[in-house]
Amino acid sequence: MKNIQAVRIGNVVNVSIDGKLQKKNCGSPEEANDLFKAILKAKENGSDANIKALRCLLSEKLRIAYLAGLETDPETNEVFLAGFNTPVPATLIEVFKEYNENGYPVDAIINFWKLLMINPDVRVRESLFSFITTHDFVLTDAGYMLVYKAVDRIEGKKNPFAEFVSNRYLHVRKTWKESAKSYVVYKDSVGEFNITKLKTAEGWKSTKYGNEKNVEVLGNLNDLYESMFDGSEENDAPVVYESMYSGAPKMIIELGKPVKQERKACDANPSQDCSNGLHVGATKYVETFGSGSNKAVLVCLVNPANVVAVPDYDHSKMRVCEYFPFAVATYVDGKIDIVEQAYYEDDYKTYEEAELEEQIALVKANELPIATAQNAEKEVRPMSELMKMLESRLVDIE
Repeated sequence: MKNIQAVRIGNVVNVSIDGKLQKKNCGSPEEANDLFKAILKAKENGSDANIKALRCLLSEKLRIAYLAGLETDPETNEVFLAGFNTPVPATLIEVFKEYNENGYPVDAIINFWKLLMINPDVRVRESLFSFITTHDFVLTDAGYMLVYKAVDRIEGKKNPFAEFVSNRYLHVRKTWKESAKSYVVYKDSVGEFNITKLKTAEGWKSTKYGNEKNVEVLGNLNDLYESMFDGSEENDAPVVYESMYSGAPKMIIELGKPVKQERKACDANPSQDCSNGLHVGATKYVETFGSGSNKAVLVCLVNPANVVAVPDYDHSKMRVCEYFPFAVATYVDGKIDIVEQAYYEDDYKTYEEAELEEQIALVKANELPIATAQNAEKEVRPMSELMKMLESRLVDIE
Protein backbone atom coordinates (compact mmCIF):
# COMPACT_ATOMS: atom_id res chain seq x y z
CA MET A 1 0.00 0.00 0.00
CA LYS A 2 1.37 3.38 -1.03
CA ASN A 3 1.52 6.15 1.54
CA ILE A 4 -0.27 9.04 -0.20
CA GLN A 5 -0.75 12.52 1.20
CA ALA A 6 -2.03 15.55 -0.73
CA VAL A 7 -3.41 19.07 -0.58
CA ARG A 8 -5.10 21.24 -3.21
CA ILE A 9 -4.89 25.02 -3.13
CA GLY A 10 -6.73 26.51 -6.07
CA ASN A 11 -5.17 25.10 -9.25
CA VAL A 12 -2.04 23.91 -7.43
CA VAL A 13 -1.94 20.30 -6.19
CA ASN A 14 0.82 18.96 -3.95
CA VAL A 15 1.01 15.21 -3.48
CA SER A 16 3.44 12.94 -1.65
CA ILE A 17 3.73 9.29 -2.73
CA ASP A 18 5.82 7.26 -0.30
CA GLY A 19 7.57 10.43 0.82
CA LYS A 20 8.35 11.80 -2.65
CA LEU A 21 6.74 15.21 -3.09
CA GLN A 22 5.34 16.25 -6.47
CA LYS A 23 3.74 19.57 -7.34
CA LYS A 24 1.53 20.29 -10.33
CA ASN A 25 0.22 23.65 -11.47
CA CYS A 26 -2.97 22.71 -13.28
CA GLY A 27 -4.27 24.70 -16.20
CA SER A 28 -7.84 24.94 -14.94
CA PRO A 29 -10.01 24.23 -11.87
CA GLU A 30 -11.43 21.22 -13.71
CA GLU A 31 -7.97 19.71 -14.22
CA ALA A 32 -7.07 20.33 -10.57
CA ASN A 33 -10.34 18.75 -9.47
CA ASP A 34 -9.80 15.64 -11.63
CA LEU A 35 -6.27 15.24 -10.28
CA PHE A 36 -7.32 15.62 -6.65
CA LYS A 37 -10.14 13.09 -7.13
CA ALA A 38 -7.62 10.62 -8.58
CA ILE A 39 -5.39 11.18 -5.54
CA LEU A 40 -8.26 10.47 -3.14
CA LYS A 41 -9.17 7.35 -5.12
CA ALA A 42 -5.60 6.04 -5.02
CA LYS A 43 -5.35 6.86 -1.33
CA GLU A 44 -8.51 4.86 -0.60
CA ASN A 45 -7.57 1.98 -2.89
CA GLY A 46 -3.87 1.79 -3.75
CA SER A 47 -4.24 -0.71 -6.59
CA ASP A 48 -1.67 -0.71 -9.40
CA ALA A 49 -4.31 0.64 -11.80
CA ASN A 50 -5.19 3.57 -9.52
CA ILE A 51 -1.53 4.42 -8.85
CA LYS A 52 -0.79 4.21 -12.58
CA ALA A 53 -3.72 6.53 -13.40
CA LEU A 54 -2.52 9.00 -10.76
CA ARG A 55 1.05 9.02 -12.04
CA CYS A 56 -0.20 9.65 -15.59
CA LEU A 57 -2.13 12.71 -14.41
CA LEU A 58 0.92 14.00 -12.55
CA SER A 59 3.32 13.52 -15.46
CA GLU A 60 2.54 13.95 -19.16
CA LYS A 61 5.80 12.18 -19.93
CA LEU A 62 4.72 9.08 -18.02
CA ARG A 63 1.26 9.21 -19.58
CA ILE A 64 2.77 9.13 -23.06
CA ALA A 65 5.07 6.29 -22.04
CA TYR A 66 2.17 4.19 -20.78
CA LEU A 67 0.21 4.84 -23.99
CA ALA A 68 3.17 3.79 -26.13
CA GLY A 69 3.82 0.62 -24.14
CA LEU A 70 7.13 1.86 -22.74
CA GLU A 71 8.41 1.34 -19.22
CA THR A 72 8.80 4.15 -16.70
CA ASP A 73 10.66 4.82 -13.49
CA PRO A 74 8.33 6.78 -11.20
CA GLU A 75 11.27 7.77 -8.99
CA THR A 76 13.32 9.41 -11.75
CA ASN A 77 10.48 10.12 -14.21
CA GLU A 78 12.56 8.49 -16.96
CA VAL A 79 11.16 6.35 -19.79
CA PHE A 80 12.71 3.18 -21.21
CA LEU A 81 12.17 0.66 -23.95
CA ALA A 82 10.98 -2.54 -22.27
CA GLY A 83 13.93 -4.59 -21.03
CA PHE A 84 16.53 -1.81 -21.27
CA ASN A 85 17.87 0.85 -18.92
CA THR A 86 18.99 3.55 -21.38
CA PRO A 87 16.57 6.52 -21.06
CA VAL A 88 14.50 7.44 -24.13
CA PRO A 89 14.95 11.15 -25.09
CA ALA A 90 11.97 13.46 -24.61
CA THR A 91 11.71 14.26 -28.33
CA LEU A 92 11.39 10.58 -29.15
CA ILE A 93 8.71 10.10 -26.49
CA GLU A 94 6.63 12.79 -28.19
CA VAL A 95 6.87 10.88 -31.47
CA PHE A 96 5.72 7.70 -29.75
CA LYS A 97 2.74 9.68 -28.48
CA GLU A 98 1.84 10.97 -31.95
CA TYR A 99 2.19 7.54 -33.55
CA ASN A 100 0.14 5.89 -30.81
CA GLU A 101 -2.67 8.44 -31.01
CA ASN A 102 -2.89 8.11 -34.79
CA GLY A 103 -2.54 4.34 -34.92
CA TYR A 104 0.71 4.51 -36.92
CA PRO A 105 3.08 1.51 -36.87
CA VAL A 106 6.04 2.22 -34.61
CA ASP A 107 8.50 -0.37 -36.00
CA ALA A 108 10.77 2.22 -37.64
CA ILE A 109 10.90 4.35 -34.47
CA ILE A 110 11.55 1.32 -32.23
CA ASN A 111 14.32 0.03 -34.53
CA PHE A 112 15.85 3.50 -34.79
CA TRP A 113 16.01 3.74 -31.00
CA LYS A 114 17.44 0.23 -30.65
CA LEU A 115 20.26 1.24 -32.96
CA LEU A 116 20.73 4.63 -31.32
CA MET A 117 20.94 2.98 -27.90
CA ILE A 118 24.07 1.19 -29.12
CA ASN A 119 25.72 4.55 -29.83
CA PRO A 120 28.29 5.09 -27.06
CA ASP A 121 27.95 8.90 -26.95
CA VAL A 122 25.13 10.19 -24.75
CA ARG A 123 25.08 13.54 -26.60
CA VAL A 124 24.26 11.80 -29.87
CA ARG A 125 21.61 9.63 -28.20
CA GLU A 126 19.89 12.72 -26.84
CA SER A 127 20.14 15.04 -29.86
CA LEU A 128 20.04 12.91 -33.02
CA PHE A 129 16.27 12.55 -33.34
CA SER A 130 15.74 16.30 -32.87
CA PHE A 131 18.35 16.85 -35.57
CA ILE A 132 16.79 14.59 -38.18
CA THR A 133 13.27 15.92 -37.60
CA THR A 134 14.53 19.43 -38.38
CA HIS A 135 15.64 18.40 -41.86
CA ASP A 136 14.61 16.10 -44.68
CA PHE A 137 15.97 12.86 -43.26
CA VAL A 138 13.87 9.72 -43.49
CA LEU A 139 13.89 6.57 -41.36
CA THR A 140 13.66 3.14 -42.95
CA ASP A 141 11.69 0.27 -41.42
CA ALA A 142 14.94 -1.21 -40.08
CA GLY A 143 15.73 2.06 -38.30
CA TYR A 144 18.44 3.37 -40.66
CA MET A 145 18.61 7.01 -41.74
CA LEU A 146 18.55 8.02 -45.41
CA VAL A 147 21.22 10.67 -45.99
CA TYR A 148 23.17 12.22 -48.86
CA LYS A 149 26.87 12.45 -49.71
CA ALA A 150 28.49 14.79 -52.26
CA VAL A 151 31.37 13.10 -54.11
CA ASP A 152 33.66 13.46 -57.12
CA ARG A 153 33.49 11.18 -60.12
CA ILE A 154 36.87 9.57 -60.80
CA GLU A 155 38.26 10.61 -64.18
CA GLY A 156 38.80 7.57 -66.36
CA LYS A 157 36.65 5.37 -64.15
CA LYS A 158 33.21 6.63 -65.06
CA ASN A 159 30.68 3.94 -65.84
CA PRO A 160 27.68 5.52 -67.59
CA PHE A 161 25.86 2.19 -67.81
CA ALA A 162 26.13 1.45 -64.10
CA GLU A 163 25.10 5.01 -63.22
CA PHE A 164 22.11 4.75 -65.55
CA VAL A 165 21.00 1.43 -63.99
CA SER A 166 21.37 2.80 -60.45
CA ASN A 167 19.48 5.98 -61.31
CA ARG A 168 16.60 4.22 -63.11
CA TYR A 169 16.29 1.59 -60.39
CA LEU A 170 15.88 4.34 -57.82
CA HIS A 171 13.37 6.19 -60.01
CA VAL A 172 11.21 3.11 -60.67
CA ARG A 173 11.11 2.11 -57.01
CA LYS A 174 10.71 5.57 -55.47
CA THR A 175 8.85 7.72 -58.01
CA TRP A 176 6.84 5.16 -59.91
CA LYS A 177 6.50 2.82 -56.91
CA GLU A 178 6.82 -0.24 -59.10
CA SER A 179 8.99 -3.35 -59.09
CA ALA A 180 12.28 -3.08 -60.97
CA LYS A 181 11.73 -6.68 -62.07
CA SER A 182 8.97 -5.41 -64.39
CA TYR A 183 11.42 -3.37 -66.48
CA VAL A 184 14.31 -4.06 -68.84
CA VAL A 185 17.22 -1.89 -69.89
CA TYR A 186 17.95 -1.50 -73.60
CA LYS A 187 20.31 0.39 -75.90
CA ASP A 188 18.71 2.22 -78.80
CA SER A 189 19.98 2.71 -82.37
CA VAL A 190 22.14 5.70 -81.38
CA GLY A 191 23.70 3.94 -78.40
CA GLU A 192 21.68 5.60 -75.63
CA PHE A 193 20.38 3.62 -72.65
CA ASN A 194 16.65 3.47 -71.88
CA ILE A 195 14.17 1.34 -69.95
CA THR A 196 10.81 -0.10 -70.88
CA LYS A 197 8.26 -2.52 -69.50
CA LEU A 198 9.25 -6.18 -69.69
CA LYS A 199 6.02 -6.98 -71.57
CA THR A 200 6.79 -4.27 -74.11
CA ALA A 201 10.27 -5.65 -74.76
CA GLU A 202 8.88 -9.16 -75.17
CA GLY A 203 6.44 -7.80 -77.73
CA TRP A 204 9.27 -6.34 -79.78
CA LYS A 205 10.57 -9.83 -80.54
CA SER A 206 7.39 -10.85 -82.32
CA THR A 207 6.56 -7.70 -84.26
CA LYS A 208 7.93 -6.07 -87.37
CA TYR A 209 8.09 -2.80 -85.45
CA GLY A 210 10.37 -4.39 -82.88
CA ASN A 211 12.83 -5.49 -85.54
CA GLU A 212 12.78 -2.08 -87.18
CA LYS A 213 13.35 -0.39 -83.83
CA ASN A 214 16.89 -1.79 -83.85
CA VAL A 215 17.34 -2.00 -80.07
CA GLU A 216 19.51 -4.22 -77.92
CA VAL A 217 17.90 -5.47 -74.71
CA LEU A 218 20.67 -5.56 -72.07
CA GLY A 219 18.79 -7.26 -69.24
CA ASN A 220 16.28 -7.01 -66.43
CA LEU A 221 16.61 -3.75 -64.46
CA ASN A 222 16.49 -5.50 -61.08
CA ASP A 223 19.05 -8.15 -62.07
CA LEU A 224 21.42 -5.56 -63.54
CA TYR A 225 21.22 -3.44 -60.40
CA GLU A 226 21.98 -6.40 -58.14
CA SER A 227 24.88 -7.54 -60.35
CA MET A 228 26.57 -4.17 -59.90
CA PHE A 229 27.52 -5.20 -56.39
CA ASP A 230 29.80 -8.05 -57.48
CA GLY A 231 31.25 -6.57 -60.67
CA SER A 232 31.13 -9.97 -62.36
CA GLU A 233 30.45 -8.55 -65.84
CA GLU A 234 32.40 -5.84 -67.63
CA ASN A 235 29.26 -3.79 -68.20
CA ASP A 236 28.22 -4.34 -64.60
CA ALA A 237 31.39 -2.98 -63.00
CA PRO A 238 30.52 -1.03 -59.85
CA VAL A 239 30.16 2.73 -59.92
CA VAL A 240 33.24 4.21 -58.27
CA TYR A 241 33.64 7.70 -56.79
CA GLU A 242 36.05 9.48 -54.49
CA SER A 243 35.58 11.75 -51.52
CA MET A 244 35.88 15.48 -52.06
CA TYR A 245 37.84 16.62 -49.01
CA SER A 246 39.57 13.66 -47.37
CA GLY A 247 43.14 14.67 -48.22
CA ALA A 248 45.60 12.55 -50.17
CA PRO A 249 45.05 9.83 -51.06
CA LYS A 250 41.31 10.42 -51.37
CA MET A 251 38.84 7.82 -50.13
CA ILE A 252 37.41 5.52 -52.82
CA ILE A 253 33.63 5.12 -52.64
CA GLU A 254 31.76 2.28 -54.33
CA LEU A 255 28.03 1.72 -54.46
CA GLY A 256 26.93 -1.23 -52.34
CA LYS A 257 29.97 -1.22 -50.02
CA PRO A 258 30.09 0.48 -46.60
CA VAL A 259 32.51 3.38 -46.31
CA LYS A 260 34.25 3.22 -42.92
CA GLN A 261 36.61 5.14 -40.71
CA GLU A 262 37.78 3.97 -37.30
CA ARG A 263 35.59 5.59 -34.69
CA LYS A 264 38.58 6.44 -32.50
CA ALA A 265 39.92 8.57 -35.39
CA CYS A 266 36.71 10.63 -35.58
CA ASP A 267 35.97 13.78 -33.58
CA ALA A 268 32.86 13.57 -31.38
CA ASN A 269 33.02 17.20 -30.25
CA PRO A 270 29.74 18.84 -31.47
CA SER A 271 31.26 22.33 -31.15
CA GLN A 272 33.67 21.47 -33.98
CA ASP A 273 31.84 22.18 -37.22
CA CYS A 274 34.37 20.58 -39.59
CA SER A 275 36.64 17.92 -38.14
CA ASN A 276 37.73 14.30 -38.46
CA GLY A 277 35.00 11.90 -39.55
CA LEU A 278 32.89 11.02 -42.58
CA HIS A 279 30.53 13.87 -43.46
CA VAL A 280 26.98 13.20 -44.68
CA GLY A 281 23.92 15.38 -44.53
CA ALA A 282 20.59 16.66 -45.70
CA THR A 283 19.86 18.12 -49.12
CA LYS A 284 20.78 21.63 -47.94
CA TYR A 285 24.31 20.43 -47.26
CA VAL A 286 25.00 18.35 -50.38
CA GLU A 287 23.28 20.64 -52.90
CA THR A 288 26.08 23.13 -52.28
CA PHE A 289 28.75 20.62 -53.27
CA GLY A 290 26.98 18.17 -55.58
CA SER A 291 26.57 20.31 -58.70
CA GLY A 292 28.96 20.27 -61.65
CA SER A 293 29.88 17.91 -64.47
CA ASN A 294 32.35 15.95 -62.36
CA LYS A 295 30.23 15.88 -59.19
CA ALA A 296 27.58 13.48 -57.95
CA VAL A 297 25.28 13.09 -54.95
CA LEU A 298 24.92 9.61 -53.50
CA VAL A 299 21.96 8.36 -51.47
CA CYS A 300 23.23 6.51 -48.39
CA LEU A 301 22.06 4.59 -45.35
CA VAL A 302 23.47 5.43 -41.92
CA ASN A 303 23.11 3.28 -38.84
CA PRO A 304 22.33 5.63 -35.89
CA ALA A 305 24.88 3.66 -33.86
CA ASN A 306 27.57 4.97 -36.22
CA VAL A 307 26.79 8.68 -35.84
CA VAL A 308 29.78 10.38 -34.17
CA ALA A 309 28.69 14.01 -33.86
CA VAL A 310 25.95 16.45 -34.77
CA PRO A 311 27.75 19.81 -35.10
CA ASP A 312 26.19 22.64 -33.11
CA TYR A 313 26.64 25.26 -35.80
CA ASP A 314 25.64 23.45 -39.00
CA HIS A 315 22.44 21.50 -38.54
CA SER A 316 22.38 20.20 -42.10
CA LYS A 317 25.25 17.73 -41.72
CA MET A 318 26.72 15.25 -39.27
CA ARG A 319 29.87 13.19 -38.79
CA VAL A 320 29.68 9.41 -38.90
CA CYS A 321 32.17 6.55 -38.85
CA GLU A 322 30.29 4.50 -41.47
CA TYR A 323 27.75 4.99 -44.25
CA PHE A 324 26.37 2.72 -46.98
CA PRO A 325 26.04 4.33 -50.46
CA PHE A 326 23.44 2.58 -52.61
CA ALA A 327 22.34 4.90 -55.44
CA VAL A 328 22.95 8.14 -57.29
CA ALA A 329 20.44 10.85 -56.39
CA THR A 330 18.08 12.22 -59.02
CA TYR A 331 17.37 15.92 -59.49
CA VAL A 332 14.10 17.80 -59.99
CA ASP A 333 14.25 21.48 -60.97
CA GLY A 334 17.83 21.70 -59.79
CA LYS A 335 17.04 20.13 -56.43
CA ILE A 336 17.71 16.67 -55.08
CA ASP A 337 14.73 14.36 -55.48
CA ILE A 338 14.50 13.25 -51.87
CA VAL A 339 13.99 9.54 -51.23
CA GLU A 340 10.83 9.11 -49.20
CA GLN A 341 10.73 5.38 -48.59
CA ALA A 342 13.19 2.62 -47.78
CA TYR A 343 14.04 0.11 -50.51
CA TYR A 344 17.57 -1.09 -49.85
CA GLU A 345 17.80 -2.17 -46.23
CA ASP A 346 18.47 -5.86 -46.85
CA ASP A 347 21.76 -5.12 -48.62
CA TYR A 348 23.04 -3.26 -45.56
CA LYS A 349 21.67 -5.68 -42.97
CA THR A 350 24.20 -8.35 -43.99
CA TYR A 351 27.04 -5.97 -43.15
CA GLU A 352 25.42 -4.91 -39.90
CA GLU A 353 24.95 -8.53 -38.84
CA ALA A 354 28.66 -9.26 -39.33
CA GLU A 355 29.61 -6.13 -37.39
CA LEU A 356 27.29 -7.01 -34.52
CA GLU A 357 28.67 -10.54 -34.25
CA GLU A 358 32.21 -9.16 -34.18
CA GLN A 359 31.30 -6.58 -31.54
CA ILE A 360 29.55 -9.16 -29.36
CA ALA A 361 32.57 -11.47 -29.53
CA LEU A 362 34.86 -8.57 -28.63
CA VAL A 363 32.76 -7.51 -25.66
CA LYS A 364 32.46 -11.09 -24.39
CA ALA A 365 36.15 -11.84 -24.76
CA ASN A 366 37.59 -8.62 -23.38
CA GLU A 367 34.69 -7.10 -21.43
CA LEU A 368 35.40 -3.79 -23.12
CA PRO A 369 32.79 -1.09 -23.84
CA ILE A 370 31.90 -0.10 -27.38
CA ALA A 371 34.73 1.92 -28.95
CA THR A 372 34.32 5.69 -28.68
CA ALA A 373 35.53 8.60 -30.78
CA GLN A 374 37.88 11.39 -29.81
CA ASN A 375 36.34 13.89 -27.38
CA ALA A 376 33.39 11.56 -26.68
CA GLU A 377 31.77 11.49 -23.27
CA LYS A 378 32.80 8.46 -21.25
CA GLU A 379 30.47 5.44 -21.45
CA VAL A 380 28.92 4.85 -18.04
CA ARG A 381 26.38 2.12 -18.80
CA PRO A 382 27.11 -1.35 -17.42
CA MET A 383 28.49 -4.07 -19.67
CA SER A 384 25.28 -6.07 -19.24
CA GLU A 385 23.27 -3.25 -20.85
CA LEU A 386 25.66 -2.99 -23.79
CA MET A 387 25.57 -6.73 -24.40
CA LYS A 388 21.78 -6.81 -24.19
CA MET A 389 21.47 -4.05 -26.81
CA LEU A 390 23.87 -5.73 -29.24
CA GLU A 391 22.26 -9.15 -28.91
CA SER A 392 18.74 -7.74 -29.20
CA ARG A 393 19.54 -6.02 -32.49
CA LEU A 394 21.19 -9.15 -33.84
CA VAL A 395 18.04 -11.16 -33.06
CA ASP A 396 15.90 -8.51 -34.80
CA ILE A 397 17.71 -8.79 -38.13
CA GLU A 398 18.34 -12.55 -38.26
